[in-house]
Amino acid sequence: MAAYDPSVIATAVATAALAAAPGAAPLPAIGHRPAPAPILWVRKGRHVRLRRAPHGRTIAILGDHTEYGRRTILAVTQVRGRWAAISTSLVPNGHRAWVHLSSRDLALRRTRWGLEADLADRTLTVLHDGRQITRFAVTIGRRGTESPTGRFAITDKLAGKDFGRSFGCCILALSGRQPKVTFDGLDGRMAIHGTDRPALIGHRDSQGCLRASDQHLRMLMRRVPVGTPVIIRR
Repeated sequence: MAAYDPSVIATAVATAALAAAPGAAPLPAIGHRPAPAPILWVRKGRHVRLRRAPHGRTIAILGDHTEYGRRTILAVTQVRGRWAAISTSLVPNGHRAWVHLSSRDLALRRTRWGLEADLADRTLTVLHDGRQITRFAVTIGRRGTESPTGRFAITDKLAGKDFGRSFGCCILALSGRQPKVTFDGLDGRMAIHGTDRPALIGHRDSQGCLRASDQHLRMLMRRVPVGTPVIIRR
């Protein structure tokens, strides 16, 4: 077995993230061609600390599974030396948490997929290597519970039946939250999911989530991996 070298994963992530902009940067134009986006898998049996800044105080400790029982996969948005900013629902929208890039705790993967939602057109575009694969209509947040904008990532793939008929076949949970909807004192979790009201696709009717047909959700479940970056723009 090769000797453990903590710089290896840091170098690899930094190389993969050269084209990734900080979370506060302007959203790129539709059709941009980014480098493959780095994503981090928490290794089996390991834990990672989320910090407010590199070397900052711990805000959460993540294990190898999410609260939904799926593998913990983190989307990288920025790299500083051996630290990576990741997209997470544990901090407010527009903010990032930081993890130390240890190859003992994290495994590096990459994704060439991306999703971009346009709230003005009420559409979701699926990209691979920056090229449009398909585009389809989605339901967006109604007035008062508008869909938040910004940079997010897919954190979990879930079966809709486990959460109720209104979620359709499938759910792609996102790293963002809907601050205008609360459950048990927490801001509601953002998602892209199916629907039992397909006639309302393309309308303003949700509490912030994006809804699409079950046919399109099943396609996303098959093809788009957890960790894929998601941009929602006005």
